[in-house]
Amino acid sequence: MRRTFYIYALFFFLFSAHAIGNEDSSGKAFMVSIPQLSEAPKIDGKLEDSVWREAVVLENFTQYEPLEGSDPTEKTIAYIGYDSNNLYLAIRCFDSNPKAVRACLTQRDKSMGDDEVTVYLDTFNDKKRAFAFVVNPCGVQTDGIFTEQRQMGRGRRGGGGGGGGGFDRIDKNWDTFFSTDAFIDDAGFSVELAIPFKSLRFPNSLKQTWGLQIKRKIPRKNEEIYWYPRSRDINGFLIQSGTMTIEGDLAKGKNLEIMPVVTGLKERQGVFKPEPGINFKYGITSDLTADMALNPDFSQVEADMPQIDVNQRYALYYREKRPFFLEGKDLFDTPLELVYTRKIVNPLWGAKLTGKIGKTSLAFLSAFDESPPEIDIGFDDDDDDEEEEEEETDLGRSWVNVFRMKQDLFSESNIGFILTDKEMGAAGQSLSRNFNRVAGVDGFFKFKKNYQFSFQVLGSQSRVTRETTGIDEKTDVIPAMFFNFRRNSRHWSLSADYTQMPEEFEAATGYFRRKDIRSLRTRLGYNLLPQNKYIVDIRPSIEYRRIYDFNNILTDEQFRIGGFMSGWRGTFLFASYSQELERYEGINFRKKNTRLSLNSEPFSWFSGNISYSFGDGIYYDENPYLGYLTSIGMRLTFKPLTTLRFFYNIRQDNFTRGKGGERVYRINIISQRINIQLSKPLSLRLITDYNDYYKEVYSSILLSYQLNPGTVFYVGIDDNQSMNDSGIYDIEGRYFFVKFSYWWRI
Repeated sequence: MRRTFYIYALFFFLFSAHAIGNEDSSGKAFMVSIPQLSEAPKIDGKLEDSVWREAVVLENFTQYEPLEGSDPTEKTIAYIGYDSNNLYLAIRCFDSNPKAVRACLTQRDKSMGDDEVTVYLDTFNDKKRAFAFVVNPCGVQTDGIFTEQRQMGRGRRGGGGGGGGGFDRIDKNWDTFFSTDAFIDDAGFSVELAIPFKSLRFPNSLKQTWGLQIKRKIPRKNEEIYWYPRSRDINGFLIQSGTMTIEGDLAKGKNLEIMPVVTGLKERQGVFKPEPGINFKYGITSDLTADMALNPDFSQVEADMPQIDVNQRYALYYREKRPFFLEGKDLFDTPLELVYTRKIVNPLWGAKLTGKIGKTSLAFLSAFDESPPEIDIGFDDDDDDEEEEEEETDLGRSWVNVFRMKQDLFSESNIGFILTDKEMGAAGQSLSRNFNRVAGVDGFFKFKKNYQFSFQVLGSQSRVTRETTGIDEKTDVIPAMFFNFRRNSRHWSLSADYTQMPEEFEAATGYFRRKDIRSLRTRLGYNLLPQNKYIVDIRPSIEYRRIYDFNNILTDEQFRIGGFMSGWRGTFLFASYSQELERYEGINFRKKNTRLSLNSEPFSWFSGNISYSFGDGIYYDENPYLGYLTSIGMRLTFKPLTTLRFFYNIRQDNFTRGKGGERVYRINIISQRINIQLSKPLSLRLITDYNDYYKEVYSSILLSYQLNPGTVFYVGIDDNQSMNDSGIYDIEGRYFFVKFSYWWRI
């Protein structure tokens, strides 16, 4: 392992030098100057305003899927202009069969599976991050942040972190204000967008030079087309963008946004308890923004999807959904997930500063938590009762601070620094009695067109008071590190990563599935490209993983072969077979597992995913043994009407003592989501979750009115029931809640 570390260090010093001078200048071939319009067009989706004749016209689109480099099967024309307040875009999408266009009237950010157009604005033209605006033929909006390093697969799960984003790699948690509308006619459909400059962040300069890419998706043909031609020969997405320039007086972000919030909760036998709060946002400059929230609304309007938590070796991961923590979240991302904001449980207040000045990205987060989880430095208590007593102890409050800085290097590379600090103390004690502090550097380098290298090196120090003795225990500085090398080309892909994390390493603001590891993982893949309407690509791969603990004991070894195929109407087929060694409680278990998964969107009214896995599994207990585990999962979406959507998530785990042996447990989880879109802003949602292992039923009814991301009104009921010894479901909790917020932009 030490030799492996030296090899990666050599990669870093040699290849970072080669990054100099490797900028790809091909984007300059698609450079357009955006004209200033004489008046603002009416955003109604019909393209009837004569002012669009003043706009720049883009119409040479190229197919990426299924047949890369070919002409599109349907014609697309885009128009772009601006005034001092907004950037205006109109996209005319011709279609030879307009009745087959897929379009649903649904909630914001949830128009999956429809025809759509996407506009990517790389406002700093740094080929690393872009604002994404998506519109379907009903005018439903989706917005988000595209981050190149997420798209490049930087190995965020190397230390067990979680991530987000689908195949399009857009983090849809970011929300802003922009206007859209769309119109379907006999020739296809058209969409119009007005994006306020105050909704964007861009350099504080007179002349603006932004990266621009426009995509159209036609699901029934499995077709994606782009304005700037996209190629698998180039390693990266944003590097394959055109360039747009704007010269004029723009409304540059020095705006004040105020969002008062009132939430209220009433238990079945209780009284209504209103909770006021307020959020502030101030654009210090066009590229630097300050946020503050007092008594912020962190109510979970969107419930977590149920997960199986029985016989799990590691903690489950839940994605962040609270608006205050979501904005600018990608700026805090590092290869090892040091900022997992679900660990800030009940903040009294929060503050953030995010932005980019020149080539330097800055992000600062501070929050005061009234219900913090403990700092874990691995106390080894002999008495289980003492552990339970410690878990029930009032941990008081904590103050969490995170500082992140990242410097752009060359065309697509960067180097960064991060510092996290959690100060914690019980009521009546000093807030800094207990602490955890982590500092580290990380980098991402692209070179020689197809290669990339990323790394992160961290140091952690903690001080915690043992409750049973009152003695303060302080650790030394504990290091952790991650290295990744990757090569991507049209046909071949190769990656290798190394993670080292001691048991004593603690990051109280982060998430790691496991520690005490020295892990090496390698993967080799090949991409076959039939590129026809039935099969787009076939990707066989092999992977090998080996993990030692810090006593130099082999704890995990895995060899896996797999295959991925994409094709007709959004169909994806994945299969893998693995042979593994897993050491648990001092015992080496040998396992074999097979996994299959099928995803498809064959019709406008139906899409689904079916997964099945079977093979050996460990029963994690003080006396563990090797059993047999089968898992079945289904995700089904039905859209019988353009305004009605049914979603079902079904999961079953069945564990037996050996194949065909005595059943140890069986778990069935069924989740249902029904959404009725009464109008573009008004919707009704019903959630029902059933877990037969715990004999629990959760249901929720929510009426939502969402004028824009910040002006909303919710009223709903949550109900939790569980089966008693008589087989009757008793109400464990019933809650009535309301939320109202209003977004002022001054």
